[in-house]
Amino acid sequence: MTDELSTPSSPSPRPRRRRATTPAVQVAPAAGAAEARDEPVGDGDIAPDASAATPAPRALATAVDLARGPVGGIRAENVQVRTGVVGGIAAGRAGIELGLVGGVAARTASFSRAIVRSVVAQDVRLEQSFARVVVANRVQAGPATGIGLVVARRFDGEARILFDWRSALALGAVLGAFSVLFRVARRRA
Repeated sequence: MTDELSTPSSPSPRPRRRRATTPAVQVAPAAGAAEARDEPVGDGDIAPDASAATPAPRALATAVDLARGPVGGIRAENVQVRTGVVGGIAAGRAGIELGLVGGVAARTASFSRAIVRSVVAQDVRLEQSFARVVVANRVQAGPATGIGLVVARRFDGEARILFDWRSALALGAVLGAFSVLFRVARRRA
């Protein structure tokens, strides 16, 4: 028996995740951009040495067109989704038709017969869609559109809105007052 600690000679390699392929995705790379790397970077990956050659920067796609498929996230200048499910979109222009989207951050976003969890954009246009939260400079909503919470500088349209920013602020104040009263009553008992 020895009192020395034994250490493994090399760390065990992390298992690689399989990537799902969606055959209906078309990506156009940006003009003059470097080739994109395909390897994901995980939390436990080791950073390269400073002496090692710097890897090529990732290419930002100029246009992504998704038809019928699930995707975790898309980052491109122009994104068009038709009957697809997307976790998140970061784009200059985003258009969703008959799709489900978790979140959108874009300069211009338009939705037609879509369900969106949250949108942050300068200009938003909704037609026959539902959005839970919309934060935008200008919102245009068509008929048969529902929005949970709207924070917008200018709103045009006929949408059914559950809360605008004033009613959300009033509801928050009421809920805050009730929670304070509940805590005071609880401490006295």
